[in-house]
Amino acid sequence: MTAILTLTILSSVFAKNPEDRTFLIIFDKEELKEFKTSPEYIELTFNQMFTTKTYSGNSESVLLMTIPNCNMDPCQVGELLVRVNRNTTLSLQEIAFRIVDLNESKSTYQALLAELESKNNNGKKKKDRGGILSLVAN
Repeated sequence: MTAILTLTILSSVFAKNPEDRTFLIIFDKEELKEFKTSPEYIELTFNQMFTTKTYSGNSESVLLMTIPNCNMDPCQVGELLVRVNRNTTLSLQEIAFRIVDLNESKSTYQALLAELESKNNNGKKKKDRGGILSLVAN
């Protein structure tokens, strides 16, 4: 019994706490009209629990939602229930066009950026060498 208690305490001490995750939820304006709702109305479902911000403009409407200490993925976020209007409650995935995990996208973006910078640096080195060779040849 003591061994189990010790193991539980040690695993909780050394367990990695999940980080805050930010999700970008994109809505199709036509679908929002069809359900007679808005991102601001959908945001009311979450703004007491999470940090949220909506954006609407000429393009699609979006909701940014930051969930503290979260280890959820976009599929799990899509399963959350939201009030779409006074009479309708749906899962988020039924009303959202796309749900993007910005934390995951950020790491992918940084990897792509590092790869691009590496290629650019290699290209510059080749150009520099070519420049020196052309000066020597002339």
